Amino acid sequence: MPLRVPLPTLARQWIRGVRIHLLDALAVVLPVTCASCGAVDRALCRNCARRLAEATRVRECGLRIEAMGGRRIPVFAAVDYDGPTKALIAALKERGRTDAARPLGVLLRRAVAALATSTGATDTASTRSWVPVPAPSSPGSLRARGYAHLSMLWSLAVPGTRSVAGLRVVRSVRDQAGLSASARAANLRGAYVADPRLAGARVVLFDDVVTSGATLREAVRALEAAGAAVVGCVVVAEAVRRRPQ
Repeated sequence: MPLRVPLPTLARQWIRGVRIHLLDALAVVLPVTCASCGAVDRALCRNCARRLAEATRVRECGLRIEAMGGRRIPVFAAVDYDGPTKALIAALKERGRTDAARPLGVLLRRAVAALATSTGATDTASTRSWVPVPAPSSPGSLRARGYAHLSMLWSLAVPGTRSVAGLRVVRSVRDQAGLSASARAANLRGAYVADPRLAGARVVLFDDVVTSGATLREAVRALEAAGAAVVGCVVVAEAVRRRPQ
């Protein structure tokens, strides 16, 4: 007996095929460079898209992040901060390549789905009750970038929903790059304040990259201090420290 493929599956495959051909045609008429490798192709060339798909490995991070009272807060990442992912995030944050947001949004969506499964919130009503809050950026970074890249990622990850800018930076902090884990924690201690209107809200905290967890810990502290309950954290990528070979 021949295998019968459901009509919706066939329709999705047909739409995907048409989209690929349209993108190929558009790349000829209006060539752009791949936001990851710089090749003249699409916003994400086929080779980088394949590498990104092969690298995707959604998992719960091993970070220890706790709410008030010691409750452990899960953190889910979709991929390592490496290769095409690292290049796409840099393109989005530093080079104005907003077209890099779409593949990153897909990765964030997978991390959100993993969090939903882990908390038992597998129905739409449960996840829609969550309030998505991005990790805060400094006013200077937002002005230089010209757009809130994290809010952009969330709208692509969970279409039809909008994140809430419920955290703000209240004092100057150093650039975290190059700092040790303890220095990162000290640098951010007491740096964030949450909107008091989030009191009682069930918050999902999200960011693009997690390294030591200092940003997420400070954000959780500020949110819980304002009376919010942080359900979990989701990030596109986790910066994993490699052991020397």
